[in-house]
Amino acid sequence: MAERRQYTGTQRLQIAWSLGIFVAIGLTVALGAGVGLPLSPLVVALVLSVVWFVGLGALGLRERSQWNNMVEASSFTRQIGPHTADLENIVEGRSVTVSTAVQGVLSQTHTEFETSVNGVDASFTVEFERSAGEQTSRGVPTSNETLDDNFVVRGTSGNVDQILTTEVESALLSIETPGTCTVTGDAVTYEVPFTALAAEELETIAEAIVVVATRVEEVGQTA
Repeated sequence: MAERRQYTGTQRLQIAWSLGIFVAIGLTVALGAGVGLPLSPLVVALVLSVVWFVGLGALGLRERSQWNNMVEASSFTRQIGPHTADLENIVEGRSVTVSTAVQGVLSQTHTEFETSVNGVDASFTVEFERSAGEQTSRGVPTSNETLDDNFVVRGTSGNVDQILTTEVESALLSIETPGTCTVTGDAVTYEVPFTALAAEELETIAEAIVVVATRVEEVGQTA
């Protein structure tokens, strides 16, 4: 089943609302002219413009309220400053940050989790992409059928095999939120294509990427 949060982000709702208002303006003016109603196009445009602004504001407040409620119910703390992440938490002695980013004009805001990998001097990339619906493509096969059914794994087989342990597989499978976990020698990130997350999802994703980062450091220290 598709995750509706991927399609109901504030930006997309605002675009849909704007299109609806413009269509309403056109229809109102056209119908008024067709039946001879004394409707001033200027008055119609002004009234619907006010409605448009109110609607945009309401959608923005809705998103902000959801974000505030999520933060308050989680163990993350807000960060202040132009060059800091939005949120931070210490998990198993590691800093996990959460930031928001807009990928494009027509895309909704994404949520990006990140924790650093230390002491690993290697250049590689492994991705574990979790979809909300049925997988439409196959990646690198693993020995865990459940993992293969829920994630598309990308990277070299050697790197995937080294990263995946029973603990790492369990941590990844604990994440039910659609997104992509990217593993490199510098950091482990998890990118979610929306911001409407529950506090429990914040905690689960943070704990999972910490497990993966710990494993990458173990591999790097023994390589």
